[in-house]
Amino acid sequence: MTAFEQMLVLLLLTTVLSVMARWLPWPRPITYVLGGVAVALVPGVPRVALDPGIFFLCFLPPLLFADGWLMPLREFVQALRPILLLATGLVVLTTLVVGWVAHALIPGLPLAMAFALGAVISPTDAVAVGAITDKLRIPTRLTTILNGESLMNDATGLVAFKFALAAAMAGTFSLRAATLDFALLAGGGLALGWLVAFGVGRLRDLLIRTHNADPLIEITLSLLTPYAAYLAAGPLGVSGILAVVAAGLYSGWRDPVKMDAETRQTTWIVWATALFWLNGLAFVLLGLQFPALLAAVAGRYSALELAIFVAVVAGAAMAIRLLWFFPAAYLPLAVSRRIRTTEPRPAWQELLVGGWAGLRGTVTLAAALSIPLTLADGTPFPARDLVIFLSFGVVVATLLLQGTTDGVADPPARIAGGRPAADGGASGAHDGDPRGPEGAACARVAGQFGGDERGAEPRARRIRRATLRTRGGRRDARPFPRAACRRDGVSLPGAGGGAAGDRRSLAPRRHLGRRAPSAAATARSRGRHVARPGRSGGVSAARRIGSRPLVPRGACERSFDALAGGAEARVEA
Repeated sequence: MTAFEQMLVLLLLTTVLSVMARWLPWPRPITYVLGGVAVALVPGVPRVALDPGIFFLCFLPPLLFADGWLMPLREFVQALRPILLLATGLVVLTTLVVGWVAHALIPGLPLAMAFALGAVISPTDAVAVGAITDKLRIPTRLTTILNGESLMNDATGLVAFKFALAAAMAGTFSLRAATLDFALLAGGGLALGWLVAFGVGRLRDLLIRTHNADPLIEITLSLLTPYAAYLAAGPLGVSGILAVVAAGLYSGWRDPVKMDAETRQTTWIVWATALFWLNGLAFVLLGLQFPALLAAVAGRYSALELAIFVAVVAGAAMAIRLLWFFPAAYLPLAVSRRIRTTEPRPAWQELLVGGWAGLRGTVTLAAALSIPLTLADGTPFPARDLVIFLSFGVVVATLLLQGTTDGVADPPARIAGGRPAADGGASGAHDGDPRGPEGAACARVAGQFGGDERGAEPRARRIRRATLRTRGGRRDARPFPRAACRRDGVSLPGAGGGAAGDRRSLAPRRHLGRRAPSAAATARSRGRHVARPGRSGGVSAARRIGSRPLVPRGACERSFDALAGGAEARVEA
């Protein structure tokens, strides 16, 4: 069977498992892994090897780029302190503690390889964590922190893994060299990713100005952007992972403003299909590796010993994360007045969910498989097979244990900012949609603004605020889905108060019952420049009020008309 035929079979298997996952009470990655293990155990099934280089090149760039694209940039910047604390401090602590525990538990495991094991299981998986946060009723800030952590901690974990392998091969380690190398890798990767995405964006702007662009060309450039950032990082010696993340964050900020509605919708359809294939194939390939990994260590350790090793290492990693979340959240609030005034105090239920959402995924196994087969002198690399098997065991253990018990730690609706449906209706029914009114509204926002339920709320809120800024400061009384603007007091059309209630709720609460101050007056009082509409009547996307981008009015009107069910309203010029 050729490689192309194997890929077709794997795509068919992914499709079958996806249908089965719709009937199972846990996230899809668990079904993919279990399905891959079950197929691999069938006699006569050919072995499918996972090449780490191919995986990092083919799977990682588009997956991380899409997660960065869907990440709301404003919320990401606001939560940057806890994200960096998790992506660096927690990764280093997990590497050290898991390394010492594994070295003390497993006889004959070198300390350097134990630290390599701790480093390789320290990063969380963006796909698996995203599947969990999509299910839970958690605040937007916590979702941003968890998704941002899973984007950033890959680089930290892989750098620690690299130095642990170097120590195992050379027998020496320099903390100063490791710190400088990490700063160079991280800073250079972020800068390179921004430059690549900025250059691609300028190229797309040039094609639009010269009337040489169409949706197919823009989609092709969008698909090539993560690979350009990742491949450019290799010769420069910087982090390709952070380069892809930076490119995704910049593109996610730029594309909703620059793209027209047709290109946005077509781009997201193509990206959604590609992400479906890549996510499914990555976890199916992970499950298919189980027989080979088990056979490599079965001759030296019994099944009971291997189960104990996996349980202790996975338990140590999960316990460290839970213990880290509470002091890391409350101590900065206690010692810093600035943090107390700028950041909300999280509830303990939120911290419990965040500490429990530490699922590992395919990056962990791919990094473990990249361990060389031999040392420089030709001798076998010590404990290579055991480290790979334990990495696989931790991935499966976190997926099965944390992924299936996420509902236990799910905070109540009042913690997450949720509320019951209007008029006493059931919140889980909206025209037959099992996601409820808020989920259905977010799905419609996603279709219009190019995103999914995770990124629809902040992206739609940004476009709504930009649309409300019109000449003369008049605010449009167009209703908007409650899921996208629930923090601004906007209700879903027909779900409480009717059209009049929607008109009143569109203004901030402090202006209920009277006309809100104009945007021009507010901007003048703050000493800011106010953007004026162009001759065509639309607001220029390149002009700003403060730091908020303004969106072309025509695109917003089309999106609002579709979401409001064709409501008869318009933005006053």
